[in-house]
Amino acid sequence: QPAGVVVSVGGQTPNNLAMGLHKNGIKVLGTHVDSIDMCENRFRFSKLCDSLGIDQPEWAEFTTVEEAFHFAKRSGFPCLVRPSYVLSGAAMRVVDSNEELERFLRDAAVVSRDYPVVISKYISGAKEVELDAVGSNGEIINYAIAEHVENAGVHSGDASLLLPAQKLFVETHRRVKSIGQKICRALNISGPFN
Repeated sequence: QPAGVVVSVGGQTPNNLAMGLHKNGIKVLGTHVDSIDMCENRFRFSKLCDSLGIDQPEWAEFTTVEEAFHFAKRSGFPCLVRPSYVLSGAAMRVVDSNEELERFLRDAAVVSRDYPVVISKYISGAKEVELDAVGSNGEIINYAIAEHVENAGVHSGDASLLLPAQKLFVETHRRVKSIGQKICRALNISGPFN
């Protein structure tokens, strides 16, 4: 009869199990399961960012390959394709053509009404920055900002990172922390987050 379970350590697997645990009456300690789902569901997270006024590239959710082609035609290539509930974005892919998009969606991603995929405009040459933090009842209590050596689009598990960041403007550092705090509050995070 445990008081609850902690799902904020262990990578993607506990995040994927959180909703099932909750639905089966097992108390998840720390950040609420709905907030975890909002982060793992790319569509919900993009909507959250929109509601908080957090800049992000043009994006859309799709459940058919035809919808993905329509978005890519309208926004242009390259595009970033992000399935939901995957290893911290490991199944994300930058695609440069209709052929690559079709091949990726056919071979690597499940596209259905149950598993919608988010596609967004990819900004070539962008720098990727990560915030790792610990929240307590929606307030950041400690954080670190790391800078990717490679340009955006390399999954953080495969990227080289600098900690502390070496080539960020002070204003960029402040903005990243401010955005992190907005997200922490909106999701009422208690525990580690990235």
